[in-house]
Amino acid sequence: MRIFSSGFLALALACAAPLGAAAQTVNEDELVVTGQRVDEAIRDFVGALTAAPMGEDQVARWDRRVCPAVAGIRARQGQAMIDRLAVRAFQVGLDVGQPGCTPNVLIFVTPDSDALARELATNYPELVGYYGAQDAQTRGRDALEEFASDTRPVRWWHVAQTVTRDGQVLGDSTTTPSRGGGFRGAQVVRNANAGRLVASTRQDFSRVLIIVDARRAAGLSLDSLGDYVAMVALAQLDPSADTSGHPTILNIFADQTAGRQMTTSLTDWDVAYLQAIYDMQRNAASSSRQEAEISRRMREGVTGQ
Repeated sequence: MRIFSSGFLALALACAAPLGAAAQTVNEDELVVTGQRVDEAIRDFVGALTAAPMGEDQVARWDRRVCPAVAGIRARQGQAMIDRLAVRAFQVGLDVGQPGCTPNVLIFVTPDSDALARELATNYPELVGYYGAQDAQTRGRDALEEFASDTRPVRWWHVAQTVTRDGQVLGDSTTTPSRGGGFRGAQVVRNANAGRLVASTRQDFSRVLIIVDARRAAGLSLDSLGDYVAMVALAQLDPSADTSGHPTILNIFADQTAGRQMTTSLTDWDVAYLQAIYDMQRNAASSSRQEAEISRRMREGVTGQ
């Protein structure tokens, strides 16, 4: 793991700003789901949050390892955020890269997240997977525009790649873009075992960009911010999902704005959701099948049944 500060990311360093004071932690047991059965509430939670790459009817996840890097804050603060993310990655069975690894979780902290997001979306099309190809599956250009124009304290953008069910990469970022927006030289792999229940391919994350607005996130502890970042780094979540009725760290900014008590670490629901994603059938034939499995596994994690 290392703090990243070179190349195109240097623009974030000019916007470095310290984070605010720590927020008070509340007991997550005080957060309860009312008016719904637990299984129904979990299905709603999973259905609202889970987002698949556009054109690929499968939920993506990291394969084996993440390598986080932070730009825009002091090295000690950045390492604290990385350490928190590493703890959560270990919980779901991922490894974390050693110093010098090539970053695939890029975290920017800046007081001007709007300018940085627009810069990345406009001037770094390959980084954000603008063209779309087997090695650059995203939620699409409309979602990218939302990423660029968003005003949330934290915004995120995942790029996945299509690989075989055993992890063989079908294309890579070194292939040449074609005039039609695809990539020349991409491999085609056929698998006779594909069918109604499983596919011959799966979706693996290749990178995620996370932008933290230091002003809008002021008042959160590094541990709380690190947990929030971990949640959005390890799973591709719909940023417009309404999670207000569920016990999750994703409500922290809305609660802060409303003056409500905040849940300042991952809840049992958050942990169970992430674990379910990393236990699901990766090459299931559809995202709906995966969401059903995630809901079932999450319920087992939450209730122990």
